[in-house]
Amino acid sequence: MKTLQELVTHLLMAAHAYTGYDLPAESPEVRFVPQVEIRQMACDRPCKVYGWYPHGKTIYLDDRLDPVHDVAARGILLHELVHYLQQSAGAFETSSACRNWADREREAYMVQGRWLTKQGSTVALFPGGGLVPWKLACRQERVQHRD
Repeated sequence: MKTLQELVTHLLMAAHAYTGYDLPAESPEVRFVPQVEIRQMACDRPCKVYGWYPHGKTIYLDDRLDPVHDVAARGILLHELVHYLQQSAGAFETSSACRNWADREREAYMVQGRWLTKQGSTVALFPGGGLVPWKLACRQERVQHRD
């Protein structure tokens, strides 16, 4: 890829192929910001976050990432683009907020992992064997529904 915009277009098409969501008329803006800013926007506590899509038309990426030249960074951008397509399609909006989040993340990580594998990448999505985020999500909801 020569430019970030070409890469976004290419990755949107890949996300479409994996998910079946329609391609939107417009591509999102990709804005590179310091990681601490993404953390402040996306998390209510310290967290490892390299990209964030808060809905709307902008994806935020850690300014240390170089998706044009690095396959792992492209995977992170692809993950956020899946969220962009999910929003455009109105996917996962019928369940609780927590379940909605968990389903969106599960799909975005699935696409990211499959795409990275197809690229021949051995990048671990959850280094150190950490639990996937949605395995712990909605735990409180499950407890409340048992009562």
